[in-house]
Amino acid sequence: MTLQRAGGSEECSTSGREYLAYFLHRHLDFRLPEIDSLIELAGQGKLTQSRWRQPYGKHFYSPFWYLQLPSDAVAQEVAARSILLKGFLDLWGEGETWEELEASIRAFPEELKQPWLQPHLSMKVIVDGWGRVISLEEQIKCHDRLEFIPFQNPVKLADPDITFRLIIANCYSNHGMPDTVPARMYFGREVGHGNRRVLSTYSLSKRVYLGPTSMDTEIAFIMCNQGKVRKGSFVFDPFAGTGSILVAAAHLGAVTLGADIDIRVLRDGKVDSSGKVADNWANFEDYGLPRPAGLIRADAHRPPFRDDLHEILDAVVCDPPYGVRAGGRKSQSKPDLQVRDRTTHITSTAPYSMGECLRDLLDVSARLLRMGGRLVYFLPAAPEVYREEEIPQHPSLRLVANSEQVLNARYSRRLITMEKVLAYDREGAAAFHAEQGDPRMAIDDIPAIVYEPRQYVNGKLVVSDKPPNRPKYRSKLC
Repeated sequence: MTLQRAGGSEECSTSGREYLAYFLHRHLDFRLPEIDSLIELAGQGKLTQSRWRQPYGKHFYSPFWYLQLPSDAVAQEVAARSILLKGFLDLWGEGETWEELEASIRAFPEELKQPWLQPHLSMKVIVDGWGRVISLEEQIKCHDRLEFIPFQNPVKLADPDITFRLIIANCYSNHGMPDTVPARMYFGREVGHGNRRVLSTYSLSKRVYLGPTSMDTEIAFIMCNQGKVRKGSFVFDPFAGTGSILVAAAHLGAVTLGADIDIRVLRDGKVDSSGKVADNWANFEDYGLPRPAGLIRADAHRPPFRDDLHEILDAVVCDPPYGVRAGGRKSQSKPDLQVRDRTTHITSTAPYSMGECLRDLLDVSARLLRMGGRLVYFLPAAPEVYREEEIPQHPSLRLVANSEQVLNARYSRRLITMEKVLAYDREGAAAFHAEQGDPRMAIDDIPAIVYEPRQYVNGKLVVSDKPPNRPKYRSKLC
């Protein structure tokens, strides 16, 4: 992933406050784009005081990034929505040794420390290890070594007014962790923490209605964060399936609308062992969420919207059919067909290539999204054929983020985030597509790429399964 941030520089400007962003070590390529999207959401797209600064050691996949934000309030708002952030620290000091850490904390301006070192504010200090386990005995020693800080606060372990956190990063003794993240200690005041509890609430293991391709809860919420879904948003998923993305959007306060080419998934659901029908509606009722505005049998090739309808959606968030196990399908016209019973009729379909599907998806999104609205979708990829220039484009949409999720050695998928920056021009879009030519993509052949037998000579693989220059971590890039 290419690091492109506001201001075009990795250095911070002189306004605002700098915080330490402490990330989970998972979905590594998704972390910064998620926070960027939530920063824009917090400021309604008007924030300009946010700047990233590279981690100490300049390792992109480090869990410690420096981020400048306008205020604690913005940091708390962003953290409260984030899935991949552990929390923000108002960083008071850092160093490789205790001596360096103490000198750094002492050098931190007193006028910024004193308001939080008051007897009327309860506190606790958490000692946290990254890449290692901190024993109880070592935690006690760490607390003792922090006594040079003039705490006047009463200690309160449950729900204190202030939480201070000491993070000790030392990955060299832990197998599988990247040794390019330097050993270092960080101390500061916790300002907001990530929202992981929502994942337990909406865990797929507890869901009433599921299918074989139901979107993972964590990814569904990350996608909605990338789409800047908020209360009152109108969100459309043209490949709704069992509604996992719609559930996440509804939790965030959006009005949802879904479509799918398979009427049976939307209408029929499943019958459990007790004889009770479980379907999309049951999921929303079970969670106490508002039901979708509609679930429509339709496909992306023939959008269920009037041609003169423009700019009604705030976000299109979806997972198009990859065709790894079964190729995508589109409706097939049969003018002479007479439908005897519409309640049981299943419309015939024809093959639908990924390239054609994405061209249709981008075009309908460019037309229906409001200015500044976002399209978020997954693009399948394989090391042998992926080329960044092959990512579908549209004259009305700008690429915001491209984050890889490695699924296995043979293929991955990329979360593509695009934003509407120009009003939709039907003739201009048609001319653009004509210039682009055949929408076919190399990834249309993904079944052959995934299932093609690998060649071995004398027990050795001839063609490497692994993409070039992909780092190996205990917690994979997925």
